[in-house]
Amino acid sequence: MRYKNIVWDWNGTLLNDVQVGVDTLNDMLGKRGLPLLSLEGYKDVFGFPVVDFYKKVGFDMEKESLHEISVDFVETYDRFAGNVTLNKAVPEVLCQIKQSGRKQYILSALKENLLKQMVLDFHIGDCFEQVCGSDNIYAAGKIERGKRMVEDYGLRPEETLMVGDTLHDAEVAQALGFGCVLYAGGHNSLPRLREKAPVIAGMEELLEKEMV
Repeated sequence: MRYKNIVWDWNGTLLNDVQVGVDTLNDMLGKRGLPLLSLEGYKDVFGFPVVDFYKKVGFDMEKESLHEISVDFVETYDRFAGNVTLNKAVPEVLCQIKQSGRKQYILSALKENLLKQMVLDFHIGDCFEQVCGSDNIYAAGKIERGKRMVEDYGLRPEETLMVGDTLHDAEVAQALGFGCVLYAGGHNSLPRLREKAPVIAGMEELLEKEMV
C-alpha cells in the first residue's frame, strides 16, 4: 500500500464534464464573436488561473470583469450539464479503494455547496471522508483550500496521493507535498500532462498498476 490517503479532483477527473466545458466555452465565445475551439484545442489551452485562460482565448478583460464572465460561465455550464456523468469505472475504483481501508477526499475549485450536492446525487458520498470545495465562483484558491484540508484532517503529505486531470492539479500536489497521478481523459491534453506527472488513460489503471 503506497498511500494511506487519496485526494481526488472533481471536474474532469471523477466527473466526465470535458465536453460540457468545451460547449460552455464555445457558447460564451460565440456570443462575443470570438473564434471557437475544438476539443483538442480546448485541452491544449485550458488552465488556471482562469483569468489567464480567458485572456488566452480572446476575452477582453478591460470590457468585462472576471465576475461577469464567471457568472456567465456558471449559467451557461448549467444549461449544458443536464446529462453529465461520472467517468468510466469511477464508482468501482472508489469502492475498491475504500474497501482497502484507505481514506479518500475531494479537493475541487467548484463551490463547496454545489460539489457536496453533486457527490450525493451520484451516490458516492459514503466513499469520502470529506468533500472540500471553493467558497467562490472564480475557480480560485485550490492550494489554500488544500492547506486547510491537510490541517483540518491531519493528513500526512508523504502518505497522500492527488489524482487530477490538469497541470494545476500537479501544481496543487507539489505545493501540498502530495504524490500525483494525472488522468488523460480530462481538461488538459496528454502531452501537457506528461510533463508534470505519471499519466493514466483510465481510472482502473490506478489499481492495475498499483499506483495507489
